Amino acid sequence: MTEAVGQPQGTEWHPRIGLPVGIGLGASAGGPRALLTLLADLELPRSALVFLVQHIHPRFSGVLGRRLNEAAALPVATAEDGATALPGRLYMAPGGRHLVVERSRPGFYRMRLTDEPPRHGVRPSVDELFISLASAFGPRAIGVVLTGMGRDGVEGAKVIKAQGGTILAEAESSCIVYGMPRALAEAGLADRMVPLEEMAQAIREAAMEVAGLPAPVAPPGQG
Repeated sequence: MTEAVGQPQGTEWHPRIGLPVGIGLGASAGGPRALLTLLADLELPRSALVFLVQHIHPRFSGVLGRRLNEAAALPVATAEDGATALPGRLYMAPGGRHLVVERSRPGFYRMRLTDEPPRHGVRPSVDELFISLASAFGPRAIGVVLTGMGRDGVEGAKVIKAQGGTILAEAESSCIVYGMPRALAEAGLADRMVPLEEMAQAIREAAMEVAGLPAPVAPPGQG
């Protein structure tokens, strides 16, 4: 599914909507199953822009995108080179190309797809996405690393943290492959290690905080 770009409004919006937030999701082995669970419950501030890197063969990325779009609480689109990213959507890197995000002008963010060499033997790379989010969003960048093999995401997480951003990683208890999250934990880069079933809420809370919005009030008898 591809969303029409049209003439979007900027995301430097009214305080009730919040400041723009850039959220990067990264996953590898076991990622499709984890993403189907996470995205079904992922509700975010209206100022949030969401981007996904899943290590997957180009032949299967379109199929995954359609499956995620059917299950997700927000529309899922394949990222397109030069397109303006709109809030309230998730943009997935196509297999075989890096996805980076640029702040094109105040309130507007543009996606680029590149053929730069693979990182850690993979393209798209979580590191490439995270590094670009740190540059585009500064302290309002949130990096989320789910189940997967290897260390992709560590270098990008360092850059996000250096800009004052937030890193969440999936806890070992729910990971199919505890590789990428383990690398973040061992490097001391994860602000929180979160079980998959709690990750949607953790992302929402982090996004609300960096957007400058008040935390939702729990209904009576909850919280």
